[in-house]
Amino acid sequence: MSKDKLPRLFDGSINELTRPSKSKKEKTADLKKDKMQKTLYITKDMNRKLIELYGEEGRRQSIIVEDAVNLYYYLKQALGEKKFEELMSAVKREDPEFLRDYLSRFKL
Repeated sequence: MSKDKLPRLFDGSINELTRPSKSKKEKTADLKKDKMQKTLYITKDMNRKLIELYGEEGRRQSIIVEDAVNLYYYLKQALGEKKFEELMSAVKREDPEFLRDYLSRFKL
């Protein structure tokens, strides 16, 4: 058997083999640094709106989506189920003037 046919098992140094492993605390800290991957399935119309907002705001789409989720969540908490459903039906009309008039009725 020639030397070329032997598989190479380790390409590093002996120091790497004898280095102590990371503590559990260090491993947890590393995991916290990792960014979670988000999968978002949206319609072409929603993607167009995101691109338009991205252009206006000059921010990453993920930040815009996070703002939208926070807005949705806290509006639902603040308004209650019935009022929130009314607001969402006004939003779904996709008429800014109607929505502006609807929101003017709320006291802030």
